[in-house]
Amino acid sequence: MNKNNRKELLYRAAFKLFLMKQFDAVSISDIEKESGMTRGAITYYGGDKKGLFYDVVKQFIVDTQNIENKMSNTEPESLKDFIDSYVHGYQNTMNRFDYIDKSVQNASSAYMSLILQICRFFPDLHDMYLENRNKEMALWIRVLQHSIESREIIENINIIAVAKNFMNIFYGQSFLDSLSMGLNTVELRTQMMEYYKAIKVR
Repeated sequence: MNKNNRKELLYRAAFKLFLMKQFDAVSISDIEKESGMTRGAITYYGGDKKGLFYDVVKQFIVDTQNIENKMSNTEPESLKDFIDSYVHGYQNTMNRFDYIDKSVQNASSAYMSLILQICRFFPDLHDMYLENRNKEMALWIRVLQHSIESREIIENINIIAVAKNFMNIFYGQSFLDSLSMGLNTVELRTQMMEYYKAIKVR
């Protein structure tokens, strides 16, 4: 196994553990057992536990939540196409973590809990996470503006409020579904399309 594969193996194992337990409750021994790697190898590829936590959270949460990494097409022809691409991007992101969903009870809830730990340990990662939200907001605004200009949706709307509403549909659905089995992207699309119909030109 080459260096990159061993590092990826370590990161995946650590990510699973940080999902299952709070940061303070995860020991290096736990990481050794989960990854099958020695303490020396863990130190070589991941540094100390806090450094490993930083790198894992950045890769699997902060970078993953960057809208440019989630969506293959951020310049769609229509708002409807954008909604489909947006939901598809979230489904693809979830699919990347299938190996975790099978072993972590309610992985969506655990994922949200891990996000909340970011501020406590790494304010700079929290700032990056918020920057991702701002980029996503700006993208929604741009798509809505284009949809008004192309006469796909009505023009007498508050674009910023509508962009926030679309994002709130996602965050609300994510929170509600995290209390059960995880984000239902079929329901997410249904909710977004209902809102879309309300602002679509008739």
